[in-house]
Amino acid sequence: MNRRRLLAGLATTASAATLGNAVSASGAAATAPGGAATVDEAIARPGKRFVAQDCTALVTGSNRGVGLGFVEVLLARGARRVYATGRRMKNLEAVVALDPKRVVPLVLDVTNDAQRRAAAAAAPDVTLLINNAAYPGSETASERRFRAASSLDDMKVVMDTNCWSPAELARLFIPRLIANGGGAIVNILSVGAFFCLPEFSSYSVSKAAAAIMTAGLRAETDRDPVQVCAVVTGGVQTRAMPVGAKGGFTPVQHASEVLDAMAAGETEIYAAGARSFVDRIRADPKAFERTVIDRFYTNPVTIAPYDH
Repeated sequence: MNRRRLLAGLATTASAATLGNAVSASGAAATAPGGAATVDEAIARPGKRFVAQDCTALVTGSNRGVGLGFVEVLLARGARRVYATGRRMKNLEAVVALDPKRVVPLVLDVTNDAQRRAAAAAAPDVTLLINNAAYPGSETASERRFRAASSLDDMKVVMDTNCWSPAELARLFIPRLIANGGGAIVNILSVGAFFCLPEFSSYSVSKAAAAIMTAGLRAETDRDPVQVCAVVTGGVQTRAMPVGAKGGFTPVQHASEVLDAMAAGETEIYAAGARSFVDRIRADPKAFERTVIDRFYTNPVTIAPYDH
């Protein structure tokens, strides 16, 4: 056997063994506190549920679409205050008009560290952070693809917007949630995290990375009063819907589904038809991939022009 291949194989085996030992060790430790009878019982013990009534929420990208849907449903469910954020104050006027006494507008470009910190300082009473703001990638289709792009610069912006920025906001707000008696973080993902949509490769990569980032946050806050939720979103009637697509859930329906699931203690939430879509992928991943690739060449997905 080639020496390099042998060393690689040994490294892979060692990594797998280390991971297995770590899982076994964590499982053993999980049974100890309080004398839990099983690992499952110990893991389930945190039992976190979030109810919107009387909460104070901050919603990124709240001037339209999914974010606006969350603002509307939170207000309807009795939120004490909603910090509505967007890149331009003028775009938030209609959101504030929903309830001027409870909606507080904040200018926030989630990729801007100074603005992130300013938002955290302006909203010290937050108990719910909804990371919704996202960037689908350049309107120039080739810039969203690995081989065709002139550079990876736009892809890095997509990753920064959709993965690193929500992580940074979570880092800023987790201490506040704990100080305020507990709360929740919601990261809006997409079915695109489960497969590569080649017309929007950079977006799929960013949402897949954000899914793992969310799992990491959930693990780190497992012993804290913070419910970390990954929301896998399916078809919602927004500007990001593919041209020609019909049906879909309204943003209000989507937000209602998510908040209901959070109140039931769910942390991996499939909303707006996402469950059936992901089930199709998992039933035959290779066949699904082939269908996606063939469509990419014959009838590529497009969305309406958008404002960055």
